[in-house]
Amino acid sequence: MNSFLPSYHDPVFSIILIILIAMAIALVTHAWGVYRKERLSRSLYSFLDKFDTASCSLEEEEVPFEEGMAKPLLLLAKAFEQSGNYAKTISICLYLIRHTKDDELLIYLGKVYLRAGFYQRAEEIFLEIIARHPRRSDVLYQLEYLYESLQEYAKAREALEALKAQGEATMSLEAHLRFLEIRGDKELRPARKAAMLDALLDRENALYRPVLQELFRLDTERAWRRVRPERVPELIDLLWYLPPAQLQLDIISGHSTLEAIYYARGDLEEGPEEETDLFAVDMLCAARRGGYFGGAMSFAYLCTSCKQSFPVSFVRCPACLALDSLKVEERLVPSQPQIGDSLL
Repeated sequence: MNSFLPSYHDPVFSIILIILIAMAIALVTHAWGVYRKERLSRSLYSFLDKFDTASCSLEEEEVPFEEGMAKPLLLLAKAFEQSGNYAKTISICLYLIRHTKDDELLIYLGKVYLRAGFYQRAEEIFLEIIARHPRRSDVLYQLEYLYESLQEYAKAREALEALKAQGEATMSLEAHLRFLEIRGDKELRPARKAAMLDALLDRENALYRPVLQELFRLDTERAWRRVRPERVPELIDLLWYLPPAQLQLDIISGHSTLEAIYYARGDLEEGPEEETDLFAVDMLCAARRGGYFGGAMSFAYLCTSCKQSFPVSFVRCPACLALDSLKVEERLVPSQPQIGDSLL
């Protein structure tokens, strides 16, 4: 009676053996993948335990978790974030992460820590996420901004290199980082720093305002040579607050918008007859011609990306972190009395 299994010398036996080996390899690979995923998941969330109890005020006994609670609690956390109450936002996030093990919530918690100024905790979260998901470009962008804020520019460049390897456009960020490196280099003499910023502006037109802002501080003459008539609206606040001793009258007298700005401010006795594209400047000029000298300007700073307005100038939007998104908005206000003026 013939055996059910083929003999050792039968070619069919070799085929069956190969199939069995392939199945065994597939099972081992799958089991290893499941084990590795579980181990990474444990390591990803276990490090939160070291600051969980200190930051999370929601307790399981007081607030038992149910699936339907996740979305309303997340909306509440974002509402607290918008109002600046980061402690409550963090507390809710930690509570949700402990029960859902959601990577997106963990990334959101990292962003909240970053915005609240807890850089070390934000870095720990982002690095854990990158260890598990190396191609998360959104996390790499956050990590680059974190190192930029800490002035750790070498690490910021490493994050940019990782983004570039994934095909992300990083040229504007690289130029921005170079600007920050030059501006923050305390070993450079002011003249050398101004020359380097001037050279950088030749290559990176998007850095026009931040470079001019630094040049007005370092080398006024070089800065005035860089003032371009068509881009004066971008510099209106810098020009308005410039001390009288730093004015270059030969340059100002050759451009009607500059003349109007300094006539409106009271530095020139006569101003141009034609109007500019700056409403507040035109109004102050008209008032001055009519004999009223009590007007001035204040400024607000709008991000054209997220449409939020801020009272101080920025290079990166504080809310959405966008570059080259600043729009200066001038406003008419009553002039403030100078020191020594009579208040009668």
